[in-house]
Amino acid sequence: MESKDRLRTGARNLAPITPWESEGAVANLIRWLDRHAPARAAVLTYLAMPSEIDPAPAVQARPDLRWFVTRTPPRGGLTIHRYDAPRERHPYGYEQPVADSREVPPDEVDVVICPGLAFDPHGGRLGRGAGYYDALLASLRPDAVKVGLTVERRLVPEVPMDEHDVPMDWIVTERRVIEVAGSVPT
Repeated sequence: MESKDRLRTGARNLAPITPWESEGAVANLIRWLDRHAPARAAVLTYLAMPSEIDPAPAVQARPDLRWFVTRTPPRGGLTIHRYDAPRERHPYGYEQPVADSREVPPDEVDVVICPGLAFDPHGGRLGRGAGYYDALLASLRPDAVKVGLTVERRLVPEVPMDEHDVPMDWIVTERRVIEVAGSVPT
């Protein structure tokens, strides 16, 4: 099994995600939401960095859902805020809710859509290495559904999982949707 550092280096050296890959992954995400997220469900997503799939079209396709996003404060872990909260640019260049926007308690989240550098078909997720997302995922209700959004070429046979790593329940790519418990494509 490759180390996390080697996997991160390999993932960072991949060609950028293409529009075709991104559109396909988001289309499959929307289909997944249509099947598994009832109206008014609370869905935590992310504001994409340039190297990530942008889930914004899913937000537009399902306005009946309550959408939230994360904020990276100067200190402490990620916080949760309404998707439509006013935004500012983080020092690393991505958008996030402004500091004084109202926080949403983690126990309100029903579904979380997770970015990652790589995933495996068993639910393993490789983040950027700071542990922010794993800490956030661990703070959610145990029944909150975790969905990794990625592209096929970022699927690896196995992501090393540490004790604090939180596995995904589903993996969505441009080609398929994997239910981790049974690895059943839909």
